[in-house]
Amino acid sequence: MKTILFTILISSISFYSYAQYPAEVVSDSIRTEAEQLAHKYSAQLALTGVQIPLFKNVVEEYMLKAANTIETFEGRKELDALVELQARETLEMNDILTRLQHRLYKKLKYDYQPIKVIKTN
Repeated sequence: MKTILFTILISSISFYSYAQYPAEVVSDSIRTEAEQLAHKYSAQLALTGVQIPLFKNVVEEYMLKAANTIETFEGRKELDALVELQARETLEMNDILTRLQHRLYKKLKYDYQPIKVIKTN
């Protein structure tokens, strides 16, 4: 009886530990844009085969967060939230890229991923 209970306990713990939480739904347009952006960066940063999918996933995640931020906030709050998201994305890229790649990434980011373009009249 103890072995059966022990087996059930271990099984339920292992099932729980492998359970996946549902990811946010990413639209096809965001996924496509993230892939294009990853390839654009890859051409400049010489990303490896391991780095490309990781890089794309981070870009995709933060593009989704930026889209949600734009829908949620306006004005100064929106801009502050977008700046914060961009800083977090840059920091997260530090785990994926080498030091030299990360330095170049930070320079390219302003051209490839501007925070928001404001048109003045």
